[in-house]
Amino acid sequence: MSSYFRVRLSQVPDVLEAEVTQLAFQRGANGVSEALQFIQPDLTYDPRIIHRRAKDLDVFFTEPISPDFYKDLQEHCPALTWQVYEEENRDWLEEWKKGFEPFCLVGPYWVVPSWLQAPPECQFPISIDPGMAFGTGTHATTKMAAHFVYKITQEFKDHLANWSFLDVGTGTGILAMLAKRAGLGQVLGIEIDAEARRVARDNLRINNLHEDIEISDLQIEEISKENAIVVANIVDGVLIQIRKELLKAVKPGGHLFLTGILLEREDHFLEKFIEKSNLQVHRRLENEDWVGYWVQKKF
Repeated sequence: MSSYFRVRLSQVPDVLEAEVTQLAFQRGANGVSEALQFIQPDLTYDPRIIHRRAKDLDVFFTEPISPDFYKDLQEHCPALTWQVYEEENRDWLEEWKKGFEPFCLVGPYWVVPSWLQAPPECQFPISIDPGMAFGTGTHATTKMAAHFVYKITQEFKDHLANWSFLDVGTGTGILAMLAKRAGLGQVLGIEIDAEARRVARDNLRINNLHEDIEISDLQIEEISKENAIVVANIVDGVLIQIRKELLKAVKPGGHLFLTGILLEREDHFLEKFIEKSNLQVHRRLENEDWVGYWVQKKF
């Protein structure tokens, strides 16, 4: 397997970053990236970059590196240090696919990689090609959300055809497809990431559900319809941020599934999202370090 070389340059002064980058390309580099440091204290998807006067840069070469490169570095910045790594070229998506096997998601519903055949014991397959989107069904939060979807379709079988289902942060579309397979009437998925929307639509076509489920470009604040069921498999910091919009999307008497809550932050989530609200806790699940809530909006 072919390889490439990565040179980690440490303590590059901010004022010399452009000069060092130009020097790297002059000596045959194929790319340069900054090794950013960040903190994310409240678990939202908005990490804060730590800005420093001296930076770490990764310089990439596909050919053996000329000794002149290191000589030039020392001349331009004597305090700069470096380490060289030879790394294998890999198709990381293909590497990941090797470990993705069919499995039972919930009840009779199985997740089956689109490039594999469903096993004989699989009654209702949901074919998935995740690409770069979240939601293969293997994560604890997705499992909890799938459990809630399955349980409600078992408890309210006679009402499903007239119920609408909203999947907020649909990712690969797995929960939307589960809802439709289980009998929900109108199913809509929304997602902020354009690539994930593309992946979800491709998965709908793979499962012949592209005419039965809509993946919309609308965002949660643009949803005006009240739904019988809303699922939001999103990290708790973001759930708190969009609390008002989520509650608006649930009709009175409707159901809201909230997963992506870290166990260590459960008390904070209860205080900020559920307490002093028009919500009644129906069920609570715990899986690994995560918690999920099934709540119902009071009439």
